[in-house]
Amino acid sequence: MLKGIIEPVARTRFVLPLVLAFALLGVAITETTYRGAKATMNNAIALNDARIKFKELLQSLSDHEIATHIYLLTGGLPEAERHKETGQKVRRIQQEAFDLIRRLDSAGEVSVDAVRTLIDKQMGSLDAWQQLAATGQREEARRHSVGYTSLRGREEMRNAFDDVIERTAAIQLTARVSLYDALMRSRLGIHMLMPLTVLAMMLFVRSLREADRDKEEEKARLAALVDERTANLRELADHLVTAREDERARLARELHDEMGGLFTAMKLEFSRLRRITPMPEGAGERLAAVDARLSEGIALKRRIIENLRPSSLDQLGLAPALELLCNDVAATLGVPVHTQVEPVRVAADVELTIYRLVQESLTNISKYAGCSEVTVSLRPADAGRVEVAIVDNGRGFDAASLRVGRHGLLGMRFRVESHAGALTIRSAPGMGTVVTALLPVQPENRDASAPATA
Repeated sequence: MLKGIIEPVARTRFVLPLVLAFALLGVAITETTYRGAKATMNNAIALNDARIKFKELLQSLSDHEIATHIYLLTGGLPEAERHKETGQKVRRIQQEAFDLIRRLDSAGEVSVDAVRTLIDKQMGSLDAWQQLAATGQREEARRHSVGYTSLRGREEMRNAFDDVIERTAAIQLTARVSLYDALMRSRLGIHMLMPLTVLAMMLFVRSLREADRDKEEEKARLAALVDERTANLRELADHLVTAREDERARLARELHDEMGGLFTAMKLEFSRLRRITPMPEGAGERLAAVDARLSEGIALKRRIIENLRPSSLDQLGLAPALELLCNDVAATLGVPVHTQVEPVRVAADVELTIYRLVQESLTNISKYAGCSEVTVSLRPADAGRVEVAIVDNGRGFDAASLRVGRHGLLGMRFRVESHAGALTIRSAPGMGTVVTALLPVQPENRDASAPATA
């Protein structure tokens, strides 16, 4: 049951605000308790200072009384000065003690009126005895100082002081109890808040873990979907390339068989016409001109067939076919095309991709590069791959802005990647162009049970 309650809460958006609310509540409780405890402690310390100050006042009164008695016995000038100093001290301490009580006892629980009256009475008696002694009535002053009235006044004053101190101690005890109560409330509040905070934090962490798990599952699902779509696109690219090459081969066969036969028959007919005599005037020159145009048509047909399906690749192999292609382009461009072709063993479809890549690159160079030399290289690379590179020192272009359909190289990139290869194009304005492809020696193993792309 508890799990059924916690799990829906853990999945809501309110877990983090709940954690923050509990944390702020704990801070508020701690801060409130601290401020209350601090105020109570300061009040208790001040009350203790007041008690000490009243005891100091009582001691100063005793010192003043002793100084007065000594003056009454000796009558000397130093004793008179001492009497004056102790009297001033009593008044100063009295003022400080009464100010402390007035600040701390705002409710008026401690009354100092009786103490003030007794102090004024005692100070008046001591001053009166000093005046009698100063006027030569020392014996009269001594008699008053040790009489019943003086002893009773001292007893009343001591009782009044004890009453003030006891009341101050009672207030201090109340403050101490309040301090303990505040600390206990803070303790209980924190103890009650901690399990709630821990529970909220557990819920929050659990929600984070569930979110991370969902994110990883979604990421894995998207990765699998991307891999599936990539495989489908690769199969589609393979199918399109194969279909295009098959169509080119069919057109090449049609041109070779149908048009080749037609041109051959025409050549034979022109040969028969030349043997007919006598021929009209000027007919021989006309026949020769037509025969020359027919030879040009046959040569054009051969070039078209070679472009559609390179016969040299099927008959001679990849390396000689690339040599012938580079020689033809060099003759057409009028610039040297250097070849560094090493024999490599790759699958037939990879051979055709390499040939088409070099052919497309040389076509682009002839149209756009404006270079003075070209280098075509083919060599074995590491990890069971071969590397083909086409380098020119032409005007170059911004490779980062290469768009679909431009130069046909993006189409070649898809074709290279369909063989699990990689095509790299490095170029910059005025820096020439380097087209590099890495292709596997063996074709990529495909799952035979995978459905073919229509």
